[in-house]
Amino acid sequence: MQVDIGGPVPGWVDCLHLPGEAADWPPIGRSGIFEVVQHRESEVRLFPLDAGMRGLLTRQKRWTGPEWAAITEAHPVGSVIEATVERVFPSNRELSVRFEHGWAAVEYDGVPPQPGSTVSLTVERQSEWTQSLILSLD
Repeated sequence: MQVDIGGPVPGWVDCLHLPGEAADWPPIGRSGIFEVVQHRESEVRLFPLDAGMRGLLTRQKRWTGPEWAAITEAHPVGSVIEATVERVFPSNRELSVRFEHGWAAVEYDGVPPQPGSTVSLTVERQSEWTQSLILSLD
């Protein structure tokens, strides 16, 4: 879904984040608050923070408040996490990785690591809205 972010490049929400039925997708003209997932020269990928714009799977919280607090304490910004590569998506240069407290999509440059390999990731941000760690490949 394309989103007008008022800039020279378009914003995009992956259809996998949207409700399962296209009839339930946000109508043209609806405004909302989004988290920037990825920013490139030609596009900005977004995650809708309004639960009404998301599918059921992305509306369910993964952790209770105390669990999320423990995860953010264990993985502060700047810390390194070891993760296993599950899938490689060459079309958007992303990896799906799994680590002790969950999974993440991580951008890569150059030759991607192979599925099953271990990678080191740095915690760039902690998103309170989505209870997720924003990671980058070391």
